[in-house]
Amino acid sequence: MSQIIEQRIATLLGNFGLIPFFALAAASWVPFGAPYENFVEQALVGYAAVILSFLGAVHWGLALATPALGKAQAWNAFGWGIAPSALAWLALLLAIAGVHTGLVYAFLIGDIAICRLMDAALLRVYGSVPAWYPALRTRLTIGATIALAIALASTL
Repeated sequence: MSQIIEQRIATLLGNFGLIPFFALAAASWVPFGAPYENFVEQALVGYAAVILSFLGAVHWGLALATPALGKAQAWNAFGWGIAPSALAWLALLLAIAGVHTGLVYAFLIGDIAICRLMDAALLRVYGSVPAWYPALRTRLTIGATIALAIALASTL
């Protein structure tokens, strides 16, 4: 498959992945009443957590596809690969514990930003990352961050 086709597929699916972020962020502004507002909050936190787990898994896949990694590089790649899932789980625990939703959204914004920063640090050690991938990740990070910021503003 050509790089152009891969890029188009990844961009399309990545953009589709932003739809739940923005739909739930918009829904967070609708005064549905307590049970539905709680559902929207849980759905957005849950979706962001799933996406964070996916972002960590990308590093496992890239590390597995790069057998030439040194021991330290492998530890960094696989170790970082589990960190987004742990952060996502912590966000879910915070939400379940009743921490103010705005704080949970802010925590998730920070987690997503940290994931992009770690991408910048780690992607260069993998041999198989397409040149277009970092820019796509940046655009998707900005989109998810904006959506979570919109939802965060609804809690103020």
